[in-house]
Amino acid sequence: MPIREMTDLVQNGLDRAVELMALQAHNSFRFNDRNTTKIITVQGDDLEQIAEYCFSLGDMSPLAARDGRNLIQLMKEPCALMIMGEKRKSDFNYNCGACGYRSCAEMNKAEEVESLTANGPVCMFKSVNLNIAANAAASVAHRLGLHCRVFSTLAFAAMAMEIITDVDIAISVSVSAAKKNPYFDRHEYWTKEHWDEIFDKEFPTYNRGFIGAVED
Repeated sequence: MPIREMTDLVQNGLDRAVELMALQAHNSFRFNDRNTTKIITVQGDDLEQIAEYCFSLGDMSPLAARDGRNLIQLMKEPCALMIMGEKRKSDFNYNCGACGYRSCAEMNKAEEVESLTANGPVCMFKSVNLNIAANAAASVAHRLGLHCRVFSTLAFAAMAMEIITDVDIAISVSVSAAKKNPYFDRHEYWTKEHWDEIFDKEFPTYNRGFIGAVED
């Protein structure tokens, strides 16, 4: 039997782990058994493109720029990105009103609003299904010993760049087999003074100042 080096073992293990994450996300709970979540994985050059795109958003969304810088660091060791997306329109016919419209049919006929982060209006249950899938994938990553974090920034970058297509909302699960957990070091790109300045600017309002979602 040939000797297998640790680098190969780690990379092969990461690849298999990501497949198991996709399987768990695929099989996770769905409202009304509507399994319409699209799942892709990204590695290599596409990751670098996502990082560069996020970094280019510095003036509009410093949080996205920070995550882009972080992704460049992640790529120095084995890592992968799982991206999941959903269409925005409802096929549930629950008529719950959570989207702000009286019925699913009314929401589906409404004018689409394109933004940096998503296209709306969005059926609440499509969004919940998507987040259930992301949490399911992340739970498998944790159980398999991978470093893991859920990102919205990397997902909407992939959607904007058409790395994932035919979706209106997206979320991503980033996993790493680095020697130490890289997801608790993102603060190293900001000084405390800069962090305080950005936090005060971006988080109180949850509107355009939060993440630059909609152009004026």
